[in-house]
Amino acid sequence: MTVLEKSGLYLCMGIIIGLLLFIIFADHGLVDYKKLKAKERQVAAQSLLIEKKNRILEAEIEKLKSDAEYIKHVAKHEYEMVEKDEIIFKDEHPK
Repeated sequence: MTVLEKSGLYLCMGIIIGLLLFIIFADHGLVDYKKLKAKERQVAAQSLLIEKKNRILEAEIEKLKSDAEYIKHVAKHEYEMVEKDEIIFKDEHPK
């Protein structure tokens, strides 16, 4: 192999390596792609969690619209309300 052929081979290899490094590390390259895929998975997981919470809240809203017993339960336990004939006893020394 002559010196010219060797230098041409090294030049081609250098260009190929340079292009590969550019593809991997440049903006919108392979490294950014991996980061975006990880972020996409994270956002999808958050979205599923939020959808689950929304379904729970929708079910609770529906109960509050239609279920009188559930409304009484919420009023008693969350808002400390009582019915007319109930008496509340409170411990003066809570644990």
